Amino acid sequence: MNQTEKPLKFIFNSFELPQSKRVQFEKIIRTQTPQSSTHLSQTSLSRNELIIIIEKSSFQSVITACEKYIPDLYGLMISVEDNNSLRLNEQLSFSWSSITGSKSNFYSGFSLRFELIMSLVVYGLAHYNRASEINDCSNESNFDENAKLMVNHLKTAAGIFNFITSVELPRWMNIPEDRPVECRQGFSLGMYEICLSTALSITARKAVKQSTSPSIISKLHCEAWQKAEMAKQFLKDLENSFYKKLSKSFKQIVSDIIIIENAKTFMFMALNAKSQGKIADALGYFSQVNFSKIKKPSNTKISTIINSIVNDVILEQQGLTRENDVIYFEKRTDINSLPEKPSPMPKSIVNMITFSPPLPSFMSIN
Repeated sequence: MNQTEKPLKFIFNSFELPQSKRVQFEKIIRTQTPQSSTHLSQTSLSRNELIIIIEKSSFQSVITACEKYIPDLYGLMISVEDNNSLRLNEQLSFSWSSITGSKSNFYSGFSLRFELIMSLVVYGLAHYNRASEINDCSNESNFDENAKLMVNHLKTAAGIFNFITSVELPRWMNIPEDRPVECRQGFSLGMYEICLSTALSITARKAVKQSTSPSIISKLHCEAWQKAEMAKQFLKDLENSFYKKLSKSFKQIVSDIIIIENAKTFMFMALNAKSQGKIADALGYFSQVNFSKIKKPSNTKISTIINSIVNDVILEQQGLTRENDVIYFEKRTDINSLPEKPSPMPKSIVNMITFSPPLPSFMSIN
């Protein structure tokens, strides 16, 4: 198969974004100045716009709405936290659904940290889902530009999930036990790894198109494989059996990515050995490819992508086997005698885009 004809699609999960109920901050928090009332009204407006957009609009629109609301939310947090003079007309609470349950089932939280983390999760998932949308419309003519866009969305999502787990979750005092999976460290850690794993796979595919050395491509796939393995482990380590509550399709996609990235690692190690005339070693690397545990999802789109990727690897393997039977007559090198073991790049070339909190849109209310 010609390199530019190889599969251009990648495996993404499709996340239903968490939804929330509306909040009117200006009716809950007492204010003494018109400016403070305006700040609260604007925060309610940007939040309620986000809630409507989550339900009815595109993922790009959700991203834009998050970028409008989050500065208001940071302003509210700065104004409310440790403000002993603040008076409420009623208890401030937030309700959010979860990816693990029905849209009609809500978790309630009384902390602005809960609200911030859920808003950031929506922001990160929207970036991931937007990359998935771009993947759906990619073809040979637009692949280079689309690959750049997908990787950028995925690296941005990875930065958001890293920020959640390294900054905002540790700041949350008196964390309630009854909280959604999105507010648990293992979920953000898992999403961080799966975003970068997918970004690495896209980068590797672009490298193939640019006729990059198979040795380098194998290292990109090896890193993607390792990150998918880490993602699965973080998700499996979720407390209170939350791993079981994650959708079966999402868990299967993560497992399939591990198998595929493992196979591509060994395929490009084999192609690298072949390019050096080491046919016996190439056969040995190909012998490590194993698709027996891959499970095709019920989703036709994803199943088609998986079939395309699996067929690509199998065709390369069969092509070398036929050449060896006719031309080389080499005996396959035993796996324990192969000169190289799978290894990632010494320094990753695909890293998250660090998320920096936006400046608060206001600094106080009174």
